[in-house]
Amino acid sequence: MNAKISILDTLGCALAGAREPVVQTLLRTPGLNTIGAVPVWGRSEKLEPLCAALVNGAAAHALDFDDVNIAMGGHPTAPLIPALLALAASRECTGQQLLLAYIAGFETQTRLARSVNFHHYDKGWHPTATLGVFGAAAASAKLLGLDEARTASALALCVSLASGVKANFGTMTKPYHVGHAARNGLMAALLAEGGFTASLDALEHRQGFFEVFNGAGTYRPHLALEHWASPLDIVEPGIGIKLYPCCDSTHAALDALFTLRNEHGFAPQDVSSIEVLIHPLRLTHVNRPQLRNGLDAKFSVQYCLARALLDGHIVLDSFGQSAVNDSAAFALMQLIHAAPHPTPSIAEPGNYLTHLRIELRDGQCFSLQLHSPYGRTSDKPAPLESIMTKFQHNAAKAMGSDAAAKLSKTVMAMDLLSDARLISQMCVGKEVD
Repeated sequence: MNAKISILDTLGCALAGAREPVVQTLLRTPGLNTIGAVPVWGRSEKLEPLCAALVNGAAAHALDFDDVNIAMGGHPTAPLIPALLALAASRECTGQQLLLAYIAGFETQTRLARSVNFHHYDKGWHPTATLGVFGAAAASAKLLGLDEARTASALALCVSLASGVKANFGTMTKPYHVGHAARNGLMAALLAEGGFTASLDALEHRQGFFEVFNGAGTYRPHLALEHWASPLDIVEPGIGIKLYPCCDSTHAALDALFTLRNEHGFAPQDVSSIEVLIHPLRLTHVNRPQLRNGLDAKFSVQYCLARALLDGHIVLDSFGQSAVNDSAAFALMQLIHAAPHPTPSIAEPGNYLTHLRIELRDGQCFSLQLHSPYGRTSDKPAPLESIMTKFQHNAAKAMGSDAAAKLSKTVMAMDLLSDARLISQMCVGKEVD
């Protein structure tokens, strides 16, 4: 069930992101837009598999609305499903085979994450890309039916293909990271299928992935296999479906704000100051009191809180140019101070620890501390109704409500599909000028 939900959610995010500038730019770039048979989701174009994996991967992450996993410290599905569906377009497979390959890729990247996080994350790597490439390769290798030796070569090759740093958050480069990982993972599997070789000790070599990306004393390789599949990571800690289209590290603060506002009923004009204390690992990329553009707003806890206070919700339109340029939001941002949480050692897995304190002009103070946004773990999932509503809203932007509803039913029954190509074929959107 978790696999189907994540695949559906990611497809919806990609459909909603199909007309974002990052996608438009990629499709105009020679060498990245080679015509082929794989649909670009939410659009009319069709590309060859590697280009399609890149573009659909970027679209899936363009709105920063796709699923998360606390072990990975990133977004697990966006690097996987674009690669798998690109491969499925030319290699006959069933929906059940696609699901199995997806789970294999999911577990590969989250298990590798256990070995390197959260030093890897804090150092500045973007795990969705640097670890997602391994997941995309493992998933593709599984779908291709590669043997152990060739699968190992594909993963070893990914050591040289992994890339993506958090300094580029708030720009088109962040979703490009994800498309890049999807394409490179698929490419690694295809090369390995053809006999391409790589050093099989590329992870643990003294100049390999662990040492180069993390450094001595900051990784624990044994954790990748410890208690393997007992349970699977997709089961526990499971998936987190984002209900706000902005950086995951702002979500606990938003949940705290909405909870306090619902309890106490204050209005924007009542607020004198807001203090938000966030785990240092997450504060680094969301402490943005000044905005450069709409994309940057998605990574500003100050803007997200101001917009939420003004509107009572956070939706896709919260990051449009008119919203970002709103003088009322700018004024509220000046009242919001962000700082590192003073006791990060009490954080629960995921390091979402956030404390929000709101002071009103009449002297009242309200505060709430959360260890995680709502709906981030398998024991406290996001409501299925909210997930389905999110998908319907996102997908309808590119393909209309009726087509979105049919796609939803197909994906949620994909284990019964005899031909997985149907999923991509159903994702074709309207003509785009």
